[in-house]
Amino acid sequence: MLRRVATRRTARVRLPIALLAATLLASLSGCGLLGGSDDQSTSGGGGGTGAVEKAKIRVGMLPVVDVAPFYRAIEQGYFKEQGLDIDPVVQPNGGQVVNSTVGGDLDVGFASYPAPLAAQSKKTGDLKIIADGLAAKPGHIVVVSPPNSPLKKPTDAPGKKIAISARNTMTDMAPMSVLKTQGVDYTQVQFVEMSLPEMIPAMQKGLVDGAVVVEPWVTIAEKQLGAVPVFDCASGPTAEMPMSGYFTTAKFAAANPKTVAAFQRGLAKAQAEATDRSKMEPMFVKYAKVDEQTAKLVTISTYSTSLEANRIQRVANLMQEFQVIKGNLDVSSMIVSSPSSNK
Repeated sequence: MLRRVATRRTARVRLPIALLAATLLASLSGCGLLGGSDDQSTSGGGGGTGAVEKAKIRVGMLPVVDVAPFYRAIEQGYFKEQGLDIDPVVQPNGGQVVNSTVGGDLDVGFASYPAPLAAQSKKTGDLKIIADGLAAKPGHIVVVSPPNSPLKKPTDAPGKKIAISARNTMTDMAPMSVLKTQGVDYTQVQFVEMSLPEMIPAMQKGLVDGAVVVEPWVTIAEKQLGAVPVFDCASGPTAEMPMSGYFTTAKFAAANPKTVAAFQRGLAKAQAEATDRSKMEPMFVKYAKVDEQTAKLVTISTYSTSLEANRIQRVANLMQEFQVIKGNLDVSSMIVSSPSSNK
């Protein structure tokens, strides 16, 4: 789903305008061209660990701000330094990214965490998390409403219609968690599923009282509609909540450990540069499809340079709390430790 509010169970927050309007469910998921490459590498990468097992890899992507460092790594040659040739495959939602990765059409996938975690819990896939994507800061995922809406504050939420990208995603779990903490009956909220691009017109027409949006749609809604924040979904119990990440199958990780390590190093180098807006904004414009003025206003969240199971476990616990998954899911068993980006 690159910043302030939303994701779909099968995926987040955070899509390009043109592409999203047609295909995205704004739940932070994916669907696109299929068919993987079996090209094998015979030359080593810049990691100094010898030849990668597979040089050309297909990576399922979503057009959201979360992936700005990934594209910078491609453009700056950071993956090539590691001996990798990356083929990004943009898909409509995280659920499709998971399905295509499990099916072998993709080597690596990117999605909002609920999608791969749900697949792992339901045993529809045996997945490994290889890199953390983005953790939400205030302003990244927000409940907004049009100026004339009766939805003004969290206590107004019961009985109101609020647009979300999909059920059982961060776009409904995060606001429910915040409302629950504030003693508001979240079960009385009427969540209405629609794509992120549909939310602004729906608020304009009065079809919904508000919407859960993620960046860049938070900024877009403020600019186009004069939307005002009702409450931030990355606050209280969901403050700094990990939103998205990169994953592969256990089979691929076991067969291609040097390839996975090379991917981690190349991405980490770009993630470490993500605090520099001048390096991220061009990626927002080019890959999240926002204009330059909007890119300058988008909230930049935290792009992680480490992979910590206890942080991502928070997402699994949130899913269990709201019965998206049953039983405990041990995220630590899914983690493939990342090497230093300087190796």
